[in-house]
Amino acid sequence: MRRPDAENGVDSFISFDKLADVSAKTDKRMDPEGKPAVKAAEDRALRSEEYREARDEYTAIRALREKNWIAAHIRERRYELDLSQREVAEKAETSHSFISKVEGGDHIPTIPVLKRILAVLDEDLLIGIERQVADEEPEREVAPVPKLAAA
Repeated sequence: MRRPDAENGVDSFISFDKLADVSAKTDKRMDPEGKPAVKAAEDRALRSEEYREARDEYTAIRALREKNWIAAHIRERRYELDLSQREVAEKAETSHSFISKVEGGDHIPTIPVLKRILAVLDEDLLIGIERQVADEEPEREVAPVPKLAAA
C-alpha cells in the first residue's frame, strides 16, 4: 500500500512536469528566479557597468565574426587577456593602427605578422589544406606555419 506522502510526491512531479511543458511552449528561457533570461540580463546590465561593457564587446565580436572571423578571433582573445591594441602592437612589433585595421575586419595581415600577433595572444598559427575528392569526405591536413614564413 502507498503512503499518502508518496502520492503527493508523484502529484507534485506531475504538476511540475506540466508547468515545465507550458513554460517550454512559451519559448522563453527562464533564469533560476523565474524571470525570462533576457530580462535577467537587462537587470544585470542596469547594476553593472562591467557587465554592460562585456555584453557590448561580445555583441560586436559576434557581428564581426560574420565579416571576418580572423579579426573577431584576435579581438576576442585580446579582450579575454585584457590587453590593449597598443600592447598587442608593441609586443608583435607592429603599429597600433595596423592592429586596429585588422580588428576592424578591413585588413588581413600577412602570415608572418599574423603569427606574431597570435604569439602575443598565446596562440599558434596553423595552416590547413583541404582536398575535395568526388563522392568522398574531403582530405584535410593541418600543420604549423613553416619557419621561413615566420621571419
